[in-house]
Amino acid sequence: MRLSRARLALLAIVALLALAGVAPATAAAKTHRLGAGTATFSLDPQLTGDLLQAGIAPYPIFPARISWGLSSVTLRMPVTGGTWTTGTAAHGTFLLAGGLAYVARGITNFIILNVKGWRAGVNTTPGISVSVNGTRTPNFLDEDLAGMTQSIVTVHGQKFVKVTGVGLDFGATSANEINDAFDVALAPLDPFGTATFLARLRS
Repeated sequence: MRLSRARLALLAIVALLALAGVAPATAAAKTHRLGAGTATFSLDPQLTGDLLQAGIAPYPIFPARISWGLSSVTLRMPVTGGTWTTGTAAHGTFLLAGGLAYVARGITNFIILNVKGWRAGVNTTPGISVSVNGTRTPNFLDEDLAGMTQSIVTVHGQKFVKVTGVGLDFGATSANEINDAFDVALAPLDPFGTATFLARLRS
């Protein structure tokens, strides 16, 4: 039995619809509101050592806190809110409390970094914006997201988003500001450290 072109076209359409019905669906992006959490910054040991040798030490601004190891310095800051969008182009904003101060020996010079918000995204313009001695500076730290991973984890029945592998480098503006304040020689793309973000999903 020979089929007409119209019937062949109809059968082809039915077959395509059937295939679409059994094909695995692509995970849709979803935006979550964030609750409390923690941002952990592992400061670059070479940078920290060079600054300490020059008499410049990092200090936390409450409620942030710093812990010192044998060869590491870790800054932890509370996450107070924000949003995170899952999916293939994961991105979001973590709102942080506290900050970091670099203070020279004798407190003759200082730089206070109050973090106003953090944004990381794939195929977007990322960066950390801070208030430097009272003046807001966008993209004070540039982000390297090549090694970024995101996951949703459950702890005691609560869901959290965890973002790891965020590299942080000084930008041209931030390097110049620190150089001017302390007479050192930071260059753009000098590493600041790495960051991990953990925050509860509220929705």
